Amino acid sequence: MIGITGIYGIITKNVLKFDGKLTDEFHKESSTSYLIDDIKYKNAIFGRHSVKKFENDKIFGMRGSTLIANDGVILNLKDLLNRNQTNNIGDLFLKLYDENGCNFVNDLRGNFAGYLYNSKQENLIIFTDHLASKPLYYFFDKSTKTFIFSSELKVVVKGMNELGFASHLDTKGAYCLLTCGYMLKDLTLVEEIKKLPAGHVIEYEDGEISFNEYYKLSSKPCIVDKEEDVIKELDNRFKEAIELEYEKDIEYGYKHIATLSGGLDSRTNVAYAKKLGYSDIDCFTFSQSNYLDETIAKKIASENHFEFTFFSLDNGNYLLKNIDDIVSSNDGLIIYGGASHLYNTIRKLSFQEYGLIHTGQMGDAVLGSYLQTKEHTMLDNQAIKKIAYSNALVDRLENFMNINQFDYENKEFFAFYERGVNGIFNGYRMVEQFTDFSSPFLYIDFLDYAMRINPKYRFKQSIYLKWINNYIPEFSNYKWEKYGLSPKYPLFLLESYRMFTWGVKKVTRFNKKHSSMNPMDYWWDTNMVLQEKFVNIFNENINVLENHKKLFDDCVFLFNKGSLVEKIQVLTLLKAIKMLYVD
Repeated sequence: MIGITGIYGIITKNVLKFDGKLTDEFHKESSTSYLIDDIKYKNAIFGRHSVKKFENDKIFGMRGSTLIANDGVILNLKDLLNRNQTNNIGDLFLKLYDENGCNFVNDLRGNFAGYLYNSKQENLIIFTDHLASKPLYYFFDKSTKTFIFSSELKVVVKGMNELGFASHLDTKGAYCLLTCGYMLKDLTLVEEIKKLPAGHVIEYEDGEISFNEYYKLSSKPCIVDKEEDVIKELDNRFKEAIELEYEKDIEYGYKHIATLSGGLDSRTNVAYAKKLGYSDIDCFTFSQSNYLDETIAKKIASENHFEFTFFSLDNGNYLLKNIDDIVSSNDGLIIYGGASHLYNTIRKLSFQEYGLIHTGQMGDAVLGSYLQTKEHTMLDNQAIKKIAYSNALVDRLENFMNINQFDYENKEFFAFYERGVNGIFNGYRMVEQFTDFSSPFLYIDFLDYAMRINPKYRFKQSIYLKWINNYIPEFSNYKWEKYGLSPKYPLFLLESYRMFTWGVKKVTRFNKKHSSMNPMDYWWDTNMVLQEKFVNIFNENINVLENHKKLFDDCVFLFNKGSLVEKIQVLTLLKAIKMLYVD
């Protein structure tokens, strides 16, 4: 079986009739060492399967009658240990929990998931970080008071099957994958299993479960200070995030490694790292050869003395490599093509000497790219269509879900949580096969402040451009892949130039080969091997839907008539169903 690293547990009010251990269900990369533990009680079983890195930030151990587990990285661990006069993460968690209850998680910074189980009181809490960057999935049966959870969907399914619970395909989740390319809300592909929402804790006590929300993004109170003062505060918070993330590497004696592309987010990350003295950075990127993501990143790395490694995506053949591993890594909950380039790239690297993979994940979204106007707007019936990969079957999804089911302040927050947290975090599922990850834009003290800035400042990323032009101007001299010009130019000029170049390309029938980092249409039109193998994969797997005629017909339609991306959505669903053994 294949899966991501993480944690799991089963608890019931009855004697647990399960002699196995679910850590056997987690994936093992040949190049990765692991921390593997299991423990069984008369009515509970728990375990963890974590990458053997950042070991002091992780725990699986007893403190009195309490079993404490954590997987991930706590960026502010040193500070918390000092302030609370504790010596290790286990003592710290127990002290914070005793003082603050479930809300203790709000004091932590980083990417993590964990649990505390008191065997005397038979009380359990499970938690994930503010944004659920380390997701948890759970099943609860009221009649038997059985609760199963794991970092991995398939582990929960396995636990259910071992205890005699049936699992069924969730049609809503299937259509989420065929439209959005990822799940919405707390859905999964299994009807009986849900995802723990970001910023939440689940408590199991007396055979019942309850939810506690300890954090949720808000646009209120809106920050309306002078723009230069807002930019200064952004700068201070960003530097704090950079220091915590890069110091975590140094704490463990690891080298720095970072993604670098032609966009703004990754360059801002490494620019600030260099500015703060973390200049020894190994960078890597992947794209179609000679596209701007390669040429710009290479120039930035060369002129700033960063080591640089490039991985070519030419011809799209990477879409045929390790499909089962990739689908399994994200449990088939997100379109596999969205992270297959990252997985196949980092699988070629050795992470023994490296620490966190430093990224600029979602920087553009945090600083305005999800805003549609200079003011926040309310959700409408077009919201799902605007965050979807494909609208060909969106009416099917709208039969199950309507916009009133979503509890968000505005369209921007809807897009951030649904497309960002549920979709873009796909890359994290690949990284954690080998190491842990970070993005200073998602450091909660930066994010919380940024999302409350008056939207008129963030619209079209205006404040982002002013910030980097004023605070890291040397990195503004490099072209921005989005426009083909340096971000130092006024926004109206950038947009005018992009429209002009788009018109020229249309008139001259520009070669699609260099239209993006991953020119899907070009690959499909020119790579006969890709076409042939995709058709074979589809034909080999479509029968998993033989008991779901409407879904079967829709997948046949979307695969035969759709774009390469839509074909990948179909293949992801088929592979996921086959992996999960759901009816």
